[in-house]
Amino acid sequence: MRGLFNNILRSYGLLSAFLLVTVVAAVVQRDVNTQLITPATDQNLTWWQTAIFYQVYPRSFKDSNGDGVGDIQGIISELDYFVDLGVDCIWLSPVYKSPMRDFGYDISDYKDVDPIFGTLDDFRELIQEIHKRGLKFISDFVPGHVSSDHEWFRRSVKRDGKYTNYFVWSDGKLLDNGTRVPPNNWLSVFGGSAWSWNDERQQYYYHAFDPHQIDLNYRDENLQWEIKDSFRFWLDYGVDGFRIDAFSQLFENENTSLDEPLSGNNVPPTEYAYLNHIYTADQPDSLPILTSWKNVVDDYSKQDGKVRYLVVELYAPPNVRNKIYGVGAVPFNFDLISMGTHPTGRDIFSKVMDEYINLPSGKWPNFVLGNHDQKRLSYRYGAQYVNVFNILLLTLWGTPTTYYGEELGMLSANISWENTVDPQGLGAGPERYQLFTRDPSRTPMQWSNDFQAGFSTGNTTWLPLAENWATLNVKTENSSSQQTPYKLYRQLAHLRKNQAFQTGTFRAALVTDNIVSYLREGTLQRYLVIMNFGQETTDDYRNYGGPAATVVAITPGLTGVQEGQRLSLDALKLEPGQGVVLLLDPNFVPTIG
Repeated sequence: MRGLFNNILRSYGLLSAFLLVTVVAAVVQRDVNTQLITPATDQNLTWWQTAIFYQVYPRSFKDSNGDGVGDIQGIISELDYFVDLGVDCIWLSPVYKSPMRDFGYDISDYKDVDPIFGTLDDFRELIQEIHKRGLKFISDFVPGHVSSDHEWFRRSVKRDGKYTNYFVWSDGKLLDNGTRVPPNNWLSVFGGSAWSWNDERQQYYYHAFDPHQIDLNYRDENLQWEIKDSFRFWLDYGVDGFRIDAFSQLFENENTSLDEPLSGNNVPPTEYAYLNHIYTADQPDSLPILTSWKNVVDDYSKQDGKVRYLVVELYAPPNVRNKIYGVGAVPFNFDLISMGTHPTGRDIFSKVMDEYINLPSGKWPNFVLGNHDQKRLSYRYGAQYVNVFNILLLTLWGTPTTYYGEELGMLSANISWENTVDPQGLGAGPERYQLFTRDPSRTPMQWSNDFQAGFSTGNTTWLPLAENWATLNVKTENSSSQQTPYKLYRQLAHLRKNQAFQTGTFRAALVTDNIVSYLREGTLQRYLVIMNFGQETTDDYRNYGGPAATVVAITPGLTGVQEGQRLSLDALKLEPGQGVVLLLDPNFVPTIG
């Protein structure tokens, strides 16, 4: 086993010495020569630092009335599922009133629940029932744009008083032939121009997404007050925090005569990736607005002593997203989402270390493997690797977020153009929709092998069920006599309550093209986590022999190894997509260096 630690430099060339990451919420000191990260002080952890977050996409979680669409009462009926699974906080995607052109991300009233999901009374009951079970709840909030059906937009079109400048309006520009065109070349995330003409107002309006999702103008102080008042409305209902949607697009450059430069990407000129979005994404004006929202949330915490959480969605490198920490919020870390089709062990470990090494002093890391905007984990990296990615997510230092169904290994559905409903997919057209559609990752939750996978009693569902729903479901996986993805996830979630995984150290062990392994060391217990992300069966630990360890979690299908078994590392052979979590003998002290 000593060779395991002495050979780190050979197995992972990035490290110039054995890497030690001590993971407590603390001010951190770094030695760049040895990549040694140690805490200077300790502090108590808040609930969101120790929690596992679970994203619920409400249309797809549980339907209580048979209309084929999930709803709030459906979620309430399954709240004990979260307790059993071992997650701690529910993040609910939007249930606000909406025409549902983008399925809730086009809000027509920030202070009401859409009837398709229920009522405000249902929402209040949901919060109360969640808190009764000792769980937390954060609400998705979409501050950057509203639906074209929103009263604010209708009144802005009419230049009605304070609403006149709630949105970004432009006269456009006149060509030499007298034709009026948009003021610049800015593109929508969903494709095509980000400017649309309004006949009544005789101006163009800006929309970073769909033409029916109109961007708000945060240079207007009245608008700023309206949004902060909306936060207060839901805080009064008892939410424990918010997830801020599409923060990168909150502001755009005030000078709308500026064209964005070409990106050089080989894509059609109408696609978002055609331009380098230096004027419409991650603008510095966004941070003061975020600070004002954090102040609203903090005011409630000061009143009742309860910690609230503000987490921000933005797809950005560490140097950009770390600015979010500066205002007291937390940026989602999506580095593990986009790593190509077959990331190696070194690729994956490098992404983990990017988060740790670039983390500002005193801040807390987080990891996300999927969400409603991405193809499912099984599609991006292969179904056989879902289990090891879940091991990774739940045993790293930092707050993990799971997308519904990933604990089951749910697949991305194969949805035809004719059945596509996602506006981003529809906007790409029948030839390219599969590159952009988000429908495949939004299919109904698979509760059982009964009618409609136990999701609904209706004859139709808003999206078709994903393939293999009859075997990849809660009931089947929970009742199986064999290890299953669901059972493994539940084991890991409960194991994560152990101090070693909450505040223990993180030490890299063997890292190769196939293997990612590390130690999590607490005050009383130490665990060795080993995962094969490669394409080959490995026995890379064959030379390390003892000491004997106890197997506490294994992936399904791992032969010759059982939970509770005493194991020497030279007996361990892992096929692609297999992994183990081992409890090391207490008297073993690794030799480092």
